[in-house]
Amino acid sequence: MNDTMPKPSSTDPENPASSETSLAEEAASWFLRMHQSNNNDAEQKAFEAWLAQSSLHRAEYQLYAQLWDNLDYLEQKPRKNFRARAASLLLLALIFSAMHWLSRTEDVIITAIGERERIVLADGTTIDINTGTKLRLAAYGLTRKVTIEHGEALFKIGTERFRAFEVYAGGGIIRDIGTVFNVDRDNDKTTVAVLEGAVEIALDGQNEQVKTIHNGQQLSYTQRELSDISRADAETVTAWRNNRLIFRDTLLSEVIRQINRYHVHPITLGETRLNTLKVSGEFNSADRAGLIQSLKTLFPLQSIEQGEMTVLLSEK
Repeated sequence: MNDTMPKPSSTDPENPASSETSLAEEAASWFLRMHQSNNNDAEQKAFEAWLAQSSLHRAEYQLYAQLWDNLDYLEQKPRKNFRARAASLLLLALIFSAMHWLSRTEDVIITAIGERERIVLADGTTIDINTGTKLRLAAYGLTRKVTIEHGEALFKIGTERFRAFEVYAGGGIIRDIGTVFNVDRDNDKTTVAVLEGAVEIALDGQNEQVKTIHNGQQLSYTQRELSDISRADAETVTAWRNNRLIFRDTLLSEVIRQINRYHVHPITLGETRLNTLKVSGEFNSADRAGLIQSLKTLFPLQSIEQGEMTVLLSEK
């Protein structure tokens, strides 16, 4: 029977659609082989090695396992012979492969500086997208996948629990476990804050780099490492949805960076020593002039216009 079973194949990293379909086929092949009654130790070790390659492998295989567990008619016929079970599994694999090919959709959403957008998926999932963000939304088979190339988005996952929901950002994979969570990708640093439920975060290709964060927690990561888990301030994390910026003992250099996300004409600090000043308060992100005036009220600063840029300097 082994000689007639489909063999696990390799994915093509240059073609994401091909990679996703190949991964589905690999998982289907392993699922079929592991449900045979005559698999041996060598196959078991090879299967475990395949699972260990990536969290994506484990997640894809789990989708087959979940669907198999939900097939009521199998529960009603526990003595079905292996040949019939194998035929059912093969049909299941073919259905999954067809779903990956036939139901794949992909959209690109881009928000300009100062712009926000909300999209609602068929299952009720909402994605609030902050200023200056580019993300890709793909649905294929039993997976919904968002890739954040840059920017920030808040996810509130809908009622559909059968299809996995994954967010890829900055070399990390964020897997929903029934949640509301915010993802902010800024250059090589990505910050994830959970407002409800939990998410699992893994670094792609680094099986030992996996953490689960729960309601009221957050962490940041780069392509190389995950930070420690810390407390998330929900009000601060989600303030952008209401045109607000909330700072709590935040370095002025970071405040300026955040302000510039929302405006075409940047503000810059004209003196290095100003970087270390700290700001606390709540501001209207849409009111650039008001933001500058607030900073000049908090600190002895003056502003100079240089073309389309505003430079902040110490008062003389």
